[in-house]
Amino acid sequence: MKRTVLYLLFALLLISCGSQPSKQADEVKILFEIRPEVNYVTHLYTLAGLGFSDEEYTAKYSHTLPKAAVDTLQKYKDYLTFGQGEGGMLSGTFFFMVSAETFANADSLQKVMDKYQEMAKSYNSPDEIMNIANAIAKVYVDNYDNYLKTVYPQAKKDMEERQNQLSQHMKDHSFVKDWERVTGYTWNRGDYHWLLYRAGAKGPSYNNLNENTNTVFYNQSLDYQLSMFSHEFGIFLMQDSIDPIVEEMKEYIRTMDSTKDLTYVPWSAFESLACWYNCKIAGKETEDYRNFSEADVKTFCQIFDRLSATGITDPAELYRKGIMEYLK
Repeated sequence: MKRTVLYLLFALLLISCGSQPSKQADEVKILFEIRPEVNYVTHLYTLAGLGFSDEEYTAKYSHTLPKAAVDTLQKYKDYLTFGQGEGGMLSGTFFFMVSAETFANADSLQKVMDKYQEMAKSYNSPDEIMNIANAIAKVYVDNYDNYLKTVYPQAKKDMEERQNQLSQHMKDHSFVKDWERVTGYTWNRGDYHWLLYRAGAKGPSYNNLNENTNTVFYNQSLDYQLSMFSHEFGIFLMQDSIDPIVEEMKEYIRTMDSTKDLTYVPWSAFESLACWYNCKIAGKETEDYRNFSEADVKTFCQIFDRLSATGITDPAELYRKGIMEYLK
């Protein structure tokens, strides 16, 4: 799951796109959409084994990606994979930025890649990195039209029933108002968008592409998925206040003299805080709480309970003090 990975090019792209108009909470819609771009990226990540896997999908579609393309992506795997708040140098571009773009065919995808290249040049990226990025970009461009023709039509059909089902379930939930109530924060980023993808049953799902757009594998357990929709909305709502502290805590942890690898702690604390609030909203243990064992959610939630009992209500303060308690 990607969290607070501050890729320079990613940030520049968001600035260039501009922010969406604000809406009052009672006007916000939670939308489920099917677009080829994120599906293409997860298709490549799955077939090349870049942190995503899906045996059924790979058996069905592995023939659609040439071995040379898979070899190239595998060669630069360390640049492309990501998870738990950290990512390879080029994952911000080739997973997140490309997924968030819109391009109708290989020619328009090439224009996107050209734009990224010009941005990278303006920041004097090393030639070695530029060459690697160009090799990856060539795989993306060369195989897109074939994907649109041979894979995406069926993948889209597979997702459409789920799209309708999730849209119906959203009518029974009030994530926006619930989270505003428990955090004291106000949502002002317009409609909330979920992009469904077909490839990659196992992998870092729920990846935020910009300030109000997230991705999700289409066919997960419904109870878990609904819990995570609330969880992810909470992450987005709190992110402006938490992100600066995440970076501060990363720096602090680097200064610690510890034999343990503590780099996961800022990510873990943020995910746990979202779980903690989600349980408060639901009035019970939620599916995200039960499925985030790698984040040590139980321990963090016990800490947040103790801090909350002392009168601390601000999410950012809970987050900062929660980490310091955890590190003791």
